[in-house]
Amino acid sequence: MLAWKALPEAQRRDSPSPRPLLISFECTPTFTLGRRQDDLTPAQAAHLQQPLAVRLRSGSDERLVPVVRKTNRGGLTTYHGPGQLVLWPVVDMHSPLYARYGVASYAGHLEATTQRLLATRFGVGASTVRDEPGVWVDAAGDRPRKIAALGVHHRRYVTALGLALNVDLPVEGSEETNPWARFVPCGLEGKAVTSVAAEAGGRLDARWAAGELAAEWAQLFEQGMLDETKRTVDGLRR
Repeated sequence: MLAWKALPEAQRRDSPSPRPLLISFECTPTFTLGRRQDDLTPAQAAHLQQPLAVRLRSGSDERLVPVVRKTNRGGLTTYHGPGQLVLWPVVDMHSPLYARYGVASYAGHLEATTQRLLATRFGVGASTVRDEPGVWVDAAGDRPRKIAALGVHHRRYVTALGLALNVDLPVEGSEETNPWARFVPCGLEGKAVTSVAAEAGGRLDARWAAGELAAEWAQLFEQGMLDETKRTVDGLRR
């Protein structure tokens, strides 16, 4: 996508615009830090890297040592691991195929897509919190709970990173099994982390397929882009 944008204008006109693609995965236990965050002290890093009891999708239990990585996303410390679906769309926010996005409107589209997936697939109502990126359950209640974390980066309007949805992983309990107990998620004191399993109960099949869930999210994501493009075109015609 960046290579296409680097072509001379005449060549770009003669070659099709690249379509968006989605990178989706689950990863081994990993704590990531935002680019503006101070480096951890040796004691802080050692605390995060204590062995974590993890249930793998195969059903086996293992004790794994988490990795700690600095990233180029915004925000503070967060966690990625088994039972969490990571969704990284690669999109040209200024593509001629769709309405243009800015960073804020693109982040809003990531959040809205995830809200639709949670509602239609699992019957989980979710919303957003002003000035706190991500998707939340009971955002206006006594105990707001983050179910999906968001971190966006772009180069020449081509996006990287994206969103991580907690599907089925521990969100309560001790630091031995619950990675969120080892730090303040995204620096948000007084707010909790949740998962689809915790909110949807029996509506989540224990054998949920990551590929199918990512494909459903991608379909909703693209449909939202097409709907926004139609609204933009209709507005210009008026």
